[in-house]
Amino acid sequence: MRKWSQQDYKTMPWKNGGGSTTELAVFPEGASLDHFVWRISTALVSSDGAFSHFAQIDRTLAILSGAGMILHGDEEGTDTPSSVTLTRDSMPHQFSGETSIRAELLDGPVWDLNLMTRRDVCTHFMQRLEAGEHYVVAQNAQQVLIYCAQGQAVLNKVMDVSEADLILLEEDHKHAGVRLVVQAQEGSVLYLMRISFLNHAGA
Repeated sequence: MRKWSQQDYKTMPWKNGGGSTTELAVFPEGASLDHFVWRISTALVSSDGAFSHFAQIDRTLAILSGAGMILHGDEEGTDTPSSVTLTRDSMPHQFSGETSIRAELLDGPVWDLNLMTRRDVCTHFMQRLEAGEHYVVAQNAQQVLIYCAQGQAVLNKVMDVSEADLILLEEDHKHAGVRLVVQAQEGSVLYLMRISFLNHAGA
C-alpha cells in the first residue's frame, strides 16, 4: 500500500495557457507522457478549448469542483454521443485519447480528475463512492487506486485518508485480486480506480 498527499504532487501549466495540470502519480514511477502505463492527474480548466490528443490511451474524467463542462466529441463510426455534460454529480466518463474533444465550461473554471491508461498494456474502470461502508472485491484487478476528492475515509479499518490523498493498493500474489473496505464519512466523495493488466492471465 502506498500513499501520496498534497505535498507530493507537481503542478505545471498547459502549453496553451488554458489551465494547469497536477500529476498525482504515474506508473512506472518517473515515466514520461510518452512511456507511462497509467497516469492520474487533476486539472484546472479555466477556459473553453480542445483536449490533447493521446494515441493508444483510454481516459476517464470526473468533475471535482465547479459547475461542470460539456465535452463535444467527434468520433465517427461509433454510437458515442456528440456531446456529454459532466458535473460533480455525474458518473465518471470514459473515452479514447484519439477522440477529438472540445470542452465548453458551463459557468466558470472547473477542477477535474483524469485517469489515463495505455490500451495495449491494461484496462481501467473508475467509480464514484460517497458516504458509507463499501466492500470492494476487485478480483480481476492487479492495482487499485483510491482518490479522496472530499472529506475523509478509512481503508481496511487501519489507514486514514484525507482530502486530496491518493492510495495505491496492489494484489499480494498473482490472481489474488484486490479486496478492501472503504469507510467514508458523511459528505465524503472518493474515486475508486481498478487497473487490470492484459498479460496477467497468461503471465
